[in-house]
Amino acid sequence: MVTADFVVGILGNIISIMSFASPIAQFRQIVKRKSAENYNGTPYVATLLSCSLWILYGLLDPDDGLLIVTVNSAGATMQALYLVLLFIYSSKEKRVQYFGFVILDIVFFGMVLAFTLVAFGEDSRRTFTGVLCATFTLMMYVAPLAALQTTIKTKSVEFMPILLVFSLFVNGCVWFTFALLVTDIFVLVPNVLGILLGSIQFVVYFKYKNVATLEVSELEKGSFEKQSENKGIDVHDSNVKLDDVSTQKRTLTRLDAFPIIRSPSLSPNRSTPKQHEDMVLRVKSSNVILSL
Repeated sequence: MVTADFVVGILGNIISIMSFASPIAQFRQIVKRKSAENYNGTPYVATLLSCSLWILYGLLDPDDGLLIVTVNSAGATMQALYLVLLFIYSSKEKRVQYFGFVILDIVFFGMVLAFTLVAFGEDSRRTFTGVLCATFTLMMYVAPLAALQTTIKTKSVEFMPILLVFSLFVNGCVWFTFALLVTDIFVLVPNVLGILLGSIQFVVYFKYKNVATLEVSELEKGSFEKQSENKGIDVHDSNVKLDDVSTQKRTLTRLDAFPIIRSPSLSPNRSTPKQHEDMVLRVKSSNVILSL
């Protein structure tokens, strides 16, 4: 018979594996470029250690630990694959750094395993590893809070990884439900805090998202008004120029309305005082009409 905790655990596996798979697109670009450039691989080192500890925790609880082992085995495998790709496509300096981190992971996990088996009895081993796992999971939920301070300070959501926050929030809700069903405090506590921290980040995000949108709208409005003013000046100037052209056209039209009067020769042999007087009167009449 399929139980509720098994169904929720399967759902948690799917969501967690999707979260683990989220960097695949970035690693495709790394393989395509054949260079990791300045890509930071430290989170994958930390996640590899966290998944390894959760595998140990799940193995110590054969009744309810199966789904914890499966999801973290998938997570550890994917983190190891990411680190291999970073090792291949990173610079020599980065390779040495990643190799050193992986060695520290192995040494630390080996020490925890040895200490758990030697120093604790069978009943206390799960408690010790559970505390370590809860601590690492809490660190995973706290990691995005680094961007929260920047968001509040700048009043901008540009630096908040909202998709990461959302995935961690949903992941916390599912595993919180699973922990309630199987009564596992070490899974319950970090996911409760994860839900709380995720809710806080959502509140901050939507608060400053609206502020950012308003500021952009005001900026666009001011830019539009400025452009309108500039266009208004241009239109005014254009109207002035058009008025000048129209005036010139009207003047030409008025001039064209009167035939050109050829002045009679003022030569004494071909003009008379009467003709000269008539010509002067016609010119004056034309000037009076044009002035109107």
